[in-house]
Amino acid sequence: MTRSKWRYRRLFEILPGALAWTLILLPILLAAFSPKLFAVYMIFFISYWLVKTYTMSYRMIWGYRNYVRETSTDWADKLAKLVPADDWRKIYHLVIVPTYKEDISILRSSIKSVIASQFPPENIIYVLATEERDFARAKEYGEIIVSENKDKLFHVATFMHPKDMPGEIVGKGGNINFAARSILSFIDEKKIPYENVVVTTMDVDHIVDKKYFADLTFKYVTDEDPIHKSFQPLPMFFNNIWDVPTLNRLIAMGSSFWQLIVATRPSRLRNFSAHAQSLAALIQTDFWSAETIVEDGHQYWRSYFRFDGHYEVVPLYTPIYQDAVLADTLKETLREQYLQKRRWSWGVSDIPYVMEKTFGNKKIPFIDRWANALILWDAHLSWSTSSIILAFSSWLPLLFNQQFKTDILSFSFLYVYVRMLWIAWGGMIITLCISTLLAPPKRGKKPVKRIIMDWIMTPILLPISSIVFSSIPALESQTRLMIGKYLEKFHVTAKSTRRSWAAEEKNGR
Repeated sequence: MTRSKWRYRRLFEILPGALAWTLILLPILLAAFSPKLFAVYMIFFISYWLVKTYTMSYRMIWGYRNYVRETSTDWADKLAKLVPADDWRKIYHLVIVPTYKEDISILRSSIKSVIASQFPPENIIYVLATEERDFARAKEYGEIIVSENKDKLFHVATFMHPKDMPGEIVGKGGNINFAARSILSFIDEKKIPYENVVVTTMDVDHIVDKKYFADLTFKYVTDEDPIHKSFQPLPMFFNNIWDVPTLNRLIAMGSSFWQLIVATRPSRLRNFSAHAQSLAALIQTDFWSAETIVEDGHQYWRSYFRFDGHYEVVPLYTPIYQDAVLADTLKETLREQYLQKRRWSWGVSDIPYVMEKTFGNKKIPFIDRWANALILWDAHLSWSTSSIILAFSSWLPLLFNQQFKTDILSFSFLYVYVRMLWIAWGGMIITLCISTLLAPPKRGKKPVKRIIMDWIMTPILLPISSIVFSSIPALESQTRLMIGKYLEKFHVTAKSTRRSWAAEEKNGR
Protein backbone atom coordinates (compact mmCIF):
# COMPACT_ATOMS: atom_id res chain seq x y z
CA MET A 1 0.00 0.00 0.00
CA THR A 2 1.38 3.41 -0.97
CA ARG A 3 1.79 6.09 1.68
CA SER A 4 -0.93 8.29 0.13
CA LYS A 5 -3.36 5.37 0.01
CA TRP A 6 -2.51 4.52 3.62
CA ARG A 7 -3.26 8.11 4.65
CA TYR A 8 -6.53 8.00 2.73
CA ARG A 9 -7.56 4.80 4.52
CA ARG A 10 -6.49 6.12 7.92
CA LEU A 11 -8.63 9.23 7.35
CA PHE A 12 -11.74 7.08 7.01
CA GLU A 13 -10.69 4.94 9.95
CA ILE A 14 -10.46 8.04 12.11
CA LEU A 15 -13.62 9.84 10.94
CA PRO A 16 -16.35 7.47 12.31
CA GLY A 17 -14.95 7.58 15.84
CA ALA A 18 -14.22 11.30 15.62
CA LEU A 19 -17.78 12.05 14.48
CA ALA A 20 -19.28 9.77 17.12
CA TRP A 21 -17.38 11.49 19.94
CA THR A 22 -18.27 14.89 18.47
CA LEU A 23 -21.98 14.03 18.48
CA ILE A 24 -21.74 12.81 22.08
CA LEU A 25 -19.67 15.76 23.38
CA LEU A 26 -21.49 18.49 21.43
CA PRO A 27 -24.53 18.58 23.78
CA ILE A 28 -22.17 19.02 26.75
CA LEU A 29 -20.44 21.98 25.09
CA LEU A 30 -23.73 23.56 24.03
CA ALA A 31 -25.22 23.05 27.48
CA ALA A 32 -22.23 24.80 29.04
CA PHE A 33 -21.92 27.72 26.64
CA SER A 34 -25.27 28.09 24.83
CA PRO A 35 -28.30 26.45 26.46
CA LYS A 36 -30.59 27.86 23.78
CA LEU A 37 -28.62 26.22 20.98
CA PHE A 38 -28.57 23.07 23.10
CA ALA A 39 -32.37 23.10 23.31
CA VAL A 40 -32.73 23.59 19.54
CA TYR A 41 -30.17 20.83 18.84
CA MET A 42 -31.86 18.36 21.18
CA ILE A 43 -35.39 19.06 19.96
CA PHE A 44 -34.31 18.36 16.39
CA PHE A 45 -32.44 15.25 17.52
CA ILE A 46 -35.37 13.88 19.53
CA SER A 47 -37.84 14.65 16.73
CA TYR A 48 -35.67 12.72 14.28
CA TRP A 49 -35.34 9.86 16.76
CA LEU A 50 -39.09 9.79 17.43
CA VAL A 51 -39.95 9.64 13.73
CA LYS A 52 -37.39 6.88 13.32
CA THR A 53 -38.85 4.95 16.27
CA TYR A 54 -42.36 4.91 14.84
CA THR A 55 -41.11 4.17 11.34
CA MET A 56 -39.33 1.12 12.76
CA SER A 57 -42.46 0.10 14.67
CA TYR A 58 -44.49 0.27 11.46
CA ARG A 59 -41.89 -1.81 9.64
CA MET A 60 -41.80 -4.30 12.48
CA ILE A 61 -45.54 -4.89 12.05
CA TRP A 62 -45.04 -5.16 8.29
CA GLY A 63 -42.15 -7.57 8.79
CA TYR A 64 -44.17 -9.70 11.20
CA ARG A 65 -46.98 -9.99 8.65
CA ASN A 66 -44.47 -11.09 6.01
CA TYR A 67 -43.01 -13.59 8.47
CA VAL A 68 -46.43 -15.10 9.20
CA ARG A 69 -47.26 -15.30 5.50
CA GLU A 70 -44.00 -16.88 4.39
CA THR A 71 -43.71 -19.36 7.27
CA SER A 72 -47.27 -20.47 6.48
CA THR A 73 -46.49 -21.00 2.79
CA ASP A 74 -45.97 -24.52 1.48
CA TRP A 75 -42.80 -23.82 -0.48
CA ALA A 76 -42.33 -27.44 -1.46
CA ASP A 77 -45.77 -27.37 -3.09
CA LYS A 78 -44.94 -24.13 -4.89
CA LEU A 79 -41.78 -25.76 -6.24
CA ALA A 80 -43.79 -28.74 -7.44
CA LYS A 81 -46.11 -26.43 -9.40
CA LEU A 82 -43.34 -24.54 -11.18
CA VAL A 83 -43.17 -24.66 -14.97
CA PRO A 84 -41.21 -26.30 -16.46
CA ALA A 85 -41.76 -29.16 -14.02
CA ASP A 86 -38.80 -30.36 -11.96
CA ASP A 87 -36.53 -27.66 -13.40
CA TRP A 88 -35.72 -26.67 -9.81
CA ARG A 89 -34.27 -30.13 -9.11
CA LYS A 90 -31.07 -29.09 -10.85
CA ILE A 91 -30.36 -26.81 -7.85
CA TYR A 92 -27.96 -28.08 -5.19
CA HIS A 93 -27.47 -26.55 -1.77
CA LEU A 94 -23.98 -26.40 -0.34
CA VAL A 95 -24.10 -25.82 3.42
CA ILE A 96 -20.80 -24.73 5.01
CA VAL A 97 -20.68 -24.82 8.82
CA PRO A 98 -17.51 -23.60 10.57
CA THR A 99 -16.81 -24.93 14.05
CA TYR A 100 -14.21 -24.28 16.72
CA LYS A 101 -14.33 -26.10 20.08
CA GLU A 102 -18.14 -26.56 20.03
CA ASP A 103 -19.71 -29.58 21.69
CA ILE A 104 -20.67 -32.55 19.48
CA SER A 105 -24.33 -32.18 20.53
CA ILE A 106 -24.46 -28.73 18.91
CA LEU A 107 -22.92 -30.08 15.69
CA ARG A 108 -25.50 -32.86 15.61
CA SER A 109 -28.39 -30.43 16.07
CA SER A 110 -27.18 -28.40 13.11
CA ILE A 111 -26.94 -31.23 10.61
CA LYS A 112 -30.12 -32.84 11.94
CA SER A 113 -32.09 -29.72 11.02
CA VAL A 114 -30.61 -29.79 7.50
CA ILE A 115 -31.53 -33.45 7.00
CA ALA A 116 -35.09 -32.85 8.25
CA SER A 117 -35.72 -30.03 5.75
CA GLN A 118 -38.60 -30.16 3.29
CA PHE A 119 -36.17 -30.44 0.41
CA PRO A 120 -34.70 -33.52 -1.32
CA PRO A 121 -31.64 -34.61 0.73
CA GLU A 122 -30.00 -35.89 -2.47
CA ASN A 123 -29.60 -32.23 -3.47
CA ILE A 124 -27.80 -31.12 -0.30
CA ILE A 125 -24.05 -31.09 0.32
CA TYR A 126 -23.01 -30.53 3.93
CA VAL A 127 -19.48 -29.40 4.82
CA LEU A 128 -18.19 -29.17 8.37
CA ALA A 129 -15.31 -26.68 8.40
CA THR A 130 -12.98 -27.39 11.33
CA GLU A 131 -9.79 -25.75 12.60
CA GLU A 132 -6.30 -27.21 13.00
CA ARG A 133 -6.02 -25.01 16.11
CA ASP A 134 -8.42 -27.52 17.70
CA PHE A 135 -6.86 -30.53 15.99
CA ALA A 136 -7.82 -33.50 18.22
CA ARG A 137 -11.45 -32.47 18.73
CA ALA A 138 -11.82 -31.35 15.10
CA LYS A 139 -10.56 -34.69 13.78
CA GLU A 140 -12.73 -36.76 16.13
CA TYR A 141 -15.95 -34.77 15.70
CA GLY A 142 -15.47 -34.43 11.94
CA GLU A 143 -15.20 -38.21 11.56
CA ILE A 144 -18.28 -38.72 13.74
CA ILE A 145 -20.45 -36.27 11.77
CA VAL A 146 -19.42 -37.82 8.44
CA SER A 147 -19.90 -41.44 9.58
CA GLU A 148 -23.31 -40.74 11.16
CA ASN A 149 -24.74 -38.79 8.21
CA LYS A 150 -22.92 -39.75 4.99
CA ASP A 151 -25.89 -41.80 3.74
CA LYS A 152 -28.52 -39.18 4.64
CA LEU A 153 -27.47 -36.42 2.23
CA PHE A 154 -25.96 -36.23 -1.25
CA HIS A 155 -22.55 -35.68 0.30
CA VAL A 156 -21.13 -34.96 3.76
CA ALA A 157 -17.52 -33.83 4.10
CA THR A 158 -15.20 -32.23 6.61
CA PHE A 159 -12.14 -30.09 5.94
CA MET A 160 -9.58 -28.86 8.46
CA HIS A 161 -8.42 -25.30 7.95
CA PRO A 162 -4.63 -25.06 8.51
CA LYS A 163 -3.54 -22.66 11.22
CA ASP A 164 -1.32 -19.62 10.66
CA MET A 165 -2.19 -19.18 6.99
CA PRO A 166 -0.37 -16.14 5.53
CA GLY A 167 -2.56 -13.13 4.82
CA GLU A 168 -5.35 -14.32 7.13
CA ILE A 169 -6.54 -13.16 10.51
CA VAL A 170 -7.72 -15.75 13.02
CA GLY A 171 -11.40 -15.94 12.20
CA LYS A 172 -14.31 -17.46 10.39
CA GLY A 173 -13.56 -16.06 6.93
CA GLY A 174 -10.41 -18.09 6.35
CA ASN A 175 -12.10 -21.26 7.57
CA ILE A 176 -15.12 -21.10 5.25
CA ASN A 177 -12.89 -19.97 2.38
CA PHE A 178 -10.72 -23.06 2.76
CA ALA A 179 -13.79 -25.33 3.00
CA ALA A 180 -15.43 -23.81 -0.10
CA ARG A 181 -12.26 -24.17 -2.18
CA SER A 182 -11.77 -27.74 -0.93
CA ILE A 183 -15.25 -28.92 -1.93
CA LEU A 184 -14.88 -27.55 -5.49
CA SER A 185 -13.13 -30.73 -6.67
CA PHE A 186 -16.17 -32.81 -5.66
CA ILE A 187 -18.57 -30.42 -7.45
CA ASP A 188 -16.37 -30.49 -10.55
CA GLU A 189 -16.21 -34.29 -10.40
CA LYS A 190 -20.02 -34.45 -10.36
CA LYS A 191 -20.14 -31.91 -13.22
CA ILE A 192 -22.55 -29.62 -11.37
CA PRO A 193 -22.63 -26.11 -12.92
CA TYR A 194 -21.57 -23.46 -10.42
CA GLU A 195 -24.67 -21.38 -11.11
CA ASN A 196 -26.77 -24.35 -9.93
CA VAL A 197 -25.08 -24.44 -6.52
CA VAL A 198 -26.44 -22.14 -3.80
CA VAL A 199 -24.06 -21.78 -0.85
CA THR A 200 -25.42 -21.20 2.64
CA THR A 201 -22.86 -20.41 5.30
CA MET A 202 -24.08 -20.60 8.89
CA ASP A 203 -22.63 -20.99 12.37
CA VAL A 204 -22.64 -24.35 14.11
CA ASP A 205 -25.39 -23.36 16.57
CA HIS A 206 -27.77 -22.48 13.73
CA ILE A 207 -30.82 -24.62 13.09
CA VAL A 208 -32.55 -24.16 9.74
CA ASP A 209 -36.30 -23.98 9.59
CA LYS A 210 -37.71 -27.00 7.77
CA LYS A 211 -38.96 -24.71 4.96
CA TYR A 212 -35.72 -22.78 4.50
CA PHE A 213 -34.19 -24.67 1.55
CA ALA A 214 -37.50 -24.91 -0.32
CA ASP A 215 -38.13 -21.18 0.17
CA LEU A 216 -34.56 -20.33 -0.89
CA THR A 217 -34.80 -22.58 -3.96
CA PHE A 218 -38.10 -21.02 -5.05
CA LYS A 219 -36.74 -17.48 -4.70
CA TYR A 220 -33.54 -18.46 -6.49
CA VAL A 221 -35.07 -20.18 -9.54
CA THR A 222 -37.81 -17.57 -10.01
CA ASP A 223 -35.38 -14.64 -9.83
CA GLU A 224 -34.41 -13.17 -13.19
CA ASP A 225 -30.79 -12.73 -12.13
CA PRO A 226 -30.04 -14.85 -9.04
CA ILE A 227 -26.27 -14.79 -9.61
CA HIS A 228 -26.18 -11.12 -8.61
CA LYS A 229 -28.16 -11.62 -5.41
CA SER A 230 -27.60 -12.63 -1.82
CA PHE A 231 -30.46 -14.32 0.01
CA GLN A 232 -30.85 -13.35 3.66
CA PRO A 233 -32.98 -15.50 5.99
CA LEU A 234 -34.30 -14.13 9.27
CA PRO A 235 -31.90 -14.77 12.15
CA MET A 236 -34.01 -15.59 15.22
CA PHE A 237 -32.18 -16.12 18.49
CA PHE A 238 -34.69 -18.61 19.84
CA ASN A 239 -32.85 -21.90 20.37
CA ASN A 240 -32.27 -21.27 24.07
CA ILE A 241 -34.33 -18.12 24.57
CA TRP A 242 -35.97 -19.36 27.79
CA ASP A 243 -32.67 -20.50 29.30
CA VAL A 244 -30.90 -17.12 29.23
CA PRO A 245 -31.18 -14.29 31.81
CA THR A 246 -33.93 -11.74 31.22
CA LEU A 247 -31.48 -9.05 30.06
CA ASN A 248 -29.94 -11.36 27.47
CA ARG A 249 -33.38 -12.46 26.32
CA LEU A 250 -34.33 -8.81 25.78
CA ILE A 251 -31.16 -8.25 23.74
CA ALA A 252 -31.69 -11.43 21.71
CA MET A 253 -35.29 -10.49 20.89
CA GLY A 254 -34.13 -6.99 19.95
CA SER A 255 -31.56 -8.42 17.53
CA SER A 256 -34.25 -10.60 15.94
CA PHE A 257 -36.60 -7.61 15.63
CA TRP A 258 -33.95 -5.46 13.96
CA GLN A 259 -33.49 -8.05 11.23
CA LEU A 260 -37.28 -8.26 10.86
CA ILE A 261 -37.34 -4.49 10.35
CA VAL A 262 -34.50 -4.22 7.81
CA ALA A 263 -35.93 -7.17 5.85
CA THR A 264 -38.76 -4.84 4.82
CA ARG A 265 -36.19 -2.47 3.29
CA PRO A 266 -34.06 -4.48 0.84
CA SER A 267 -32.13 -1.31 -0.01
CA ARG A 268 -30.77 -1.35 3.56
CA LEU A 269 -30.52 -5.12 3.92
CA ARG A 270 -27.00 -6.54 4.17
CA ASN A 271 -25.59 -10.01 4.73
CA PHE A 272 -25.75 -10.87 8.40
CA SER A 273 -24.66 -14.12 10.01
CA ALA A 274 -26.24 -16.97 7.99
CA HIS A 275 -26.75 -16.02 4.34
CA ALA A 276 -26.80 -17.61 0.89
CA GLN A 277 -25.13 -16.78 -2.41
CA SER A 278 -24.54 -18.65 -5.64
CA LEU A 279 -21.25 -20.51 -5.98
CA ALA A 280 -20.74 -18.77 -9.33
CA ALA A 281 -20.83 -15.35 -7.64
CA LEU A 282 -18.61 -16.50 -4.79
CA ILE A 283 -15.95 -17.64 -7.23
CA GLN A 284 -16.09 -14.29 -9.04
CA THR A 285 -15.59 -12.46 -5.73
CA ASP A 286 -12.82 -14.88 -4.69
CA PHE A 287 -15.09 -16.21 -1.93
CA TRP A 288 -15.21 -14.36 1.43
CA SER A 289 -12.57 -12.08 2.85
CA ALA A 290 -10.08 -13.77 5.18
CA GLU A 291 -8.74 -10.40 6.35
CA THR A 292 -11.70 -9.25 8.46
CA ILE A 293 -13.63 -10.66 11.40
CA VAL A 294 -16.94 -9.48 9.89
CA GLU A 295 -16.88 -11.51 6.70
CA ASP A 296 -20.70 -11.62 6.41
CA GLY A 297 -21.45 -7.90 6.02
CA HIS A 298 -18.17 -7.32 4.19
CA GLN A 299 -19.18 -9.90 1.59
CA TYR A 300 -22.09 -7.66 0.58
CA TRP A 301 -19.71 -4.78 -0.17
CA ARG A 302 -17.21 -6.99 -1.98
CA SER A 303 -20.02 -8.32 -4.19
CA TYR A 304 -21.63 -4.89 -4.66
CA PHE A 305 -18.42 -3.32 -5.97
CA ARG A 306 -17.25 -6.43 -7.84
CA PHE A 307 -20.45 -6.36 -9.89
CA ASP A 308 -20.41 -2.57 -10.29
CA GLY A 309 -23.50 -2.02 -8.16
CA HIS A 310 -25.51 -4.69 -9.97
CA TYR A 311 -26.11 -6.55 -6.76
CA GLU A 312 -28.74 -6.69 -4.02
CA VAL A 313 -29.97 -8.74 -1.07
CA VAL A 314 -33.27 -10.65 -1.26
CA PRO A 315 -35.02 -11.06 2.10
CA LEU A 316 -36.26 -14.48 3.17
CA TYR A 317 -38.75 -14.44 6.02
CA THR A 318 -38.12 -18.10 6.71
CA PRO A 319 -35.86 -18.20 9.78
CA ILE A 320 -32.59 -19.77 10.68
CA TYR A 321 -32.73 -20.19 14.45
CA GLN A 322 -29.69 -19.24 16.50
CA ASP A 323 -28.53 -19.28 20.11
CA ALA A 324 -28.87 -16.32 22.42
CA VAL A 325 -25.70 -15.67 24.40
CA LEU A 326 -25.39 -18.03 27.37
CA ALA A 327 -22.28 -19.00 29.34
CA ASP A 328 -21.78 -20.87 32.59
CA THR A 329 -22.27 -17.90 34.93
CA LEU A 330 -24.19 -14.62 34.77
CA LYS A 331 -20.96 -12.60 34.81
CA GLU A 332 -19.51 -14.62 31.95
CA THR A 333 -22.78 -14.43 30.01
CA LEU A 334 -22.83 -10.63 30.23
CA ARG A 335 -19.18 -10.48 29.21
CA GLU A 336 -19.82 -12.73 26.20
CA GLN A 337 -22.83 -10.58 25.26
CA TYR A 338 -20.70 -7.45 25.23
CA LEU A 339 -17.96 -9.10 23.19
CA GLN A 340 -20.50 -10.38 20.66
CA LYS A 341 -21.92 -6.89 20.18
CA ARG A 342 -18.43 -5.46 19.86
CA ARG A 343 -17.62 -7.98 17.15
CA TRP A 344 -20.82 -7.17 15.27
CA SER A 345 -20.16 -3.44 15.51
CA TRP A 346 -16.66 -3.95 14.11
CA GLY A 347 -18.47 -3.78 10.79
CA VAL A 348 -17.55 -0.09 11.04
CA SER A 349 -14.17 -1.22 9.68
CA ASP A 350 -15.93 -1.60 6.31
CA ILE A 351 -16.17 2.20 5.99
CA PRO A 352 -12.60 2.81 4.68
CA TYR A 353 -13.06 0.04 2.08
CA VAL A 354 -16.49 1.35 1.06
CA MET A 355 -15.31 4.95 0.77
CA GLU A 356 -12.30 3.94 -1.33
CA LYS A 357 -14.57 2.06 -3.73
CA THR A 358 -17.27 4.75 -3.65
CA PHE A 359 -14.78 7.35 -4.83
CA GLY A 360 -13.07 4.97 -7.24
CA ASN A 361 -15.81 2.98 -8.98
CA LYS A 362 -17.39 5.38 -11.46
CA LYS A 363 -19.30 2.55 -13.18
CA ILE A 364 -21.89 2.65 -10.40
CA PRO A 365 -24.37 5.55 -10.69
CA PHE A 366 -23.36 8.42 -8.41
CA ILE A 367 -26.56 8.49 -6.35
CA ASP A 368 -26.62 4.74 -5.90
CA ARG A 369 -23.09 4.35 -4.58
CA TRP A 370 -23.23 7.43 -2.35
CA ALA A 371 -26.65 6.54 -0.93
CA ASN A 372 -25.29 3.12 0.03
CA ALA A 373 -22.23 4.68 1.64
CA LEU A 374 -24.31 7.19 3.63
CA ILE A 375 -26.62 4.42 4.86
CA LEU A 376 -23.56 2.65 6.27
CA TRP A 377 -22.36 5.83 8.01
CA ASP A 378 -25.81 6.54 9.45
CA ALA A 379 -26.21 2.99 10.77
CA HIS A 380 -22.92 3.00 12.68
CA LEU A 381 -23.14 6.55 14.01
CA SER A 382 -26.71 6.00 15.22
CA TRP A 383 -25.64 2.72 16.80
CA SER A 384 -22.91 4.31 18.90
CA THR A 385 -24.49 7.63 19.84
CA SER A 386 -28.31 7.67 19.98
CA SER A 387 -28.86 5.84 23.28
CA ILE A 388 -26.11 7.75 25.06
CA ILE A 389 -27.36 11.16 23.90
CA LEU A 390 -30.97 10.38 24.80
CA ALA A 391 -30.05 9.04 28.22
CA PHE A 392 -27.67 11.73 29.43
CA SER A 393 -28.28 14.97 27.55
CA SER A 394 -31.64 16.08 28.96
CA TRP A 395 -30.31 17.18 32.34
CA LEU A 396 -26.93 18.54 31.19
CA PRO A 397 -27.92 22.26 31.18
CA LEU A 398 -28.93 22.05 34.84
CA LEU A 399 -25.35 21.12 35.70
CA PHE A 400 -23.97 24.24 34.05
CA ASN A 401 -26.80 26.77 34.28
CA GLN A 402 -29.28 26.75 37.16
CA GLN A 403 -31.37 29.39 35.37
CA PHE A 404 -32.03 27.04 32.46
CA LYS A 405 -35.68 26.47 33.42
CA THR A 406 -36.49 30.18 33.49
CA ASP A 407 -35.78 30.73 29.79
CA ILE A 408 -38.86 30.21 27.59
CA LEU A 409 -37.09 28.16 24.91
CA SER A 410 -35.23 26.12 27.51
CA PHE A 411 -38.42 25.51 29.49
CA SER A 412 -40.14 24.43 26.28
CA PHE A 413 -37.31 21.99 25.61
CA LEU A 414 -37.86 20.22 28.93
CA TYR A 415 -41.61 20.09 28.32
CA VAL A 416 -41.24 18.76 24.77
CA TYR A 417 -38.44 16.34 25.69
CA VAL A 418 -40.38 14.62 28.48
CA ARG A 419 -43.54 14.26 26.40
CA MET A 420 -41.68 12.94 23.39
CA LEU A 421 -40.14 10.25 25.57
CA TRP A 422 -43.59 9.29 26.78
CA ILE A 423 -44.85 9.10 23.20
CA ALA A 424 -41.89 6.89 22.35
CA TRP A 425 -43.09 4.29 24.83
CA GLY A 426 -45.79 3.48 22.26
CA GLY A 427 -43.08 1.97 20.08
CA MET A 428 -41.98 -0.20 22.98
CA ILE A 429 -45.55 -1.46 23.46
CA ILE A 430 -45.64 -2.52 19.81
CA THR A 431 -42.32 -4.31 20.30
CA LEU A 432 -43.60 -6.15 23.37
CA CYS A 433 -46.79 -7.23 21.58
CA ILE A 434 -44.87 -8.71 18.65
CA SER A 435 -42.39 -10.25 21.10
CA THR A 436 -45.28 -12.07 22.77
CA LEU A 437 -46.59 -13.28 19.41
CA LEU A 438 -43.16 -14.47 18.25
CA ALA A 439 -42.05 -16.00 21.55
CA PRO A 440 -41.53 -19.73 21.02
CA PRO A 441 -43.11 -22.33 23.33
CA LYS A 442 -41.27 -24.04 26.13
CA ARG A 443 -42.12 -27.73 26.33
CA GLY A 444 -45.24 -27.27 24.25
CA LYS A 445 -46.66 -24.05 25.67
CA LYS A 446 -45.67 -20.45 26.13
CA PRO A 447 -44.34 -19.57 29.61
CA VAL A 448 -46.98 -16.97 30.47
CA LYS A 449 -45.49 -15.97 33.84
CA ARG A 450 -42.10 -15.32 32.28
CA ILE A 451 -43.64 -13.31 29.44
CA ILE A 452 -45.50 -11.14 31.97
CA MET A 453 -42.27 -10.62 33.89
CA ASP A 454 -40.53 -9.59 30.66
CA TRP A 455 -43.23 -6.96 30.09
CA ILE A 456 -42.62 -5.61 33.58
CA MET A 457 -38.82 -5.63 33.35
CA THR A 458 -38.41 -4.31 29.80
CA PRO A 459 -38.95 -0.58 30.67
CA ILE A 460 -36.28 -0.95 33.36
CA LEU A 461 -33.75 -3.02 31.43
CA LEU A 462 -34.16 -1.51 27.95
CA PRO A 463 -32.23 1.73 28.70
CA ILE A 464 -29.45 -0.30 30.33
CA SER A 465 -29.15 -2.78 27.47
CA SER A 466 -29.32 -0.03 24.83
CA ILE A 467 -26.37 1.77 26.38
CA VAL A 468 -24.18 -0.97 27.87
CA PHE A 469 -24.74 -3.67 25.25
CA SER A 470 -25.30 -1.57 22.14
CA SER A 471 -23.93 1.97 22.13
CA ILE A 472 -20.83 1.38 24.27
CA PRO A 473 -19.49 -1.66 22.34
CA ALA A 474 -20.17 0.20 19.08
CA LEU A 475 -18.38 3.27 20.43
CA GLU A 476 -15.46 1.09 21.52
CA SER A 477 -15.20 -0.38 18.02
CA GLN A 478 -15.21 3.06 16.43
CA THR A 479 -12.67 4.36 18.94
CA ARG A 480 -10.40 1.35 18.38
CA LEU A 481 -10.55 1.95 14.64
CA MET A 482 -9.85 5.65 15.18
CA ILE A 483 -6.69 5.09 17.26
CA GLY A 484 -5.51 2.09 15.24
CA LYS A 485 -6.06 -0.50 17.96
CA TYR A 486 -7.71 -3.04 15.66
CA LEU A 487 -9.66 -6.15 16.51
CA GLU A 488 -7.42 -8.80 14.97
CA LYS A 489 -8.94 -12.00 16.32
CA PHE A 490 -12.42 -13.44 15.89
CA HIS A 491 -13.92 -14.02 19.34
CA VAL A 492 -16.06 -17.15 19.26
CA THR A 493 -19.14 -16.55 21.42
CA ALA A 494 -19.63 -19.20 24.10
CA LYS A 495 -22.31 -21.70 23.12
CA SER A 496 -24.09 -23.55 25.89
CA THR A 497 -25.60 -26.99 25.29
CA ARG A 498 -28.72 -25.94 27.25
CA ARG A 499 -31.58 -25.58 24.78
CA SER A 500 -35.14 -25.85 26.01
CA TRP A 501 -36.58 -25.20 22.55
CA ALA A 502 -33.86 -25.61 19.91
CA ALA A 503 -36.42 -25.19 17.10
CA GLU A 504 -37.47 -28.84 17.30
CA GLU A 505 -40.98 -27.86 18.45
CA LYS A 506 -41.30 -25.31 15.65
CA ASN A 507 -40.12 -27.80 13.07
CA GLY A 508 -42.22 -30.65 14.41
CA ARG A 509 -39.31 -32.85 15.37
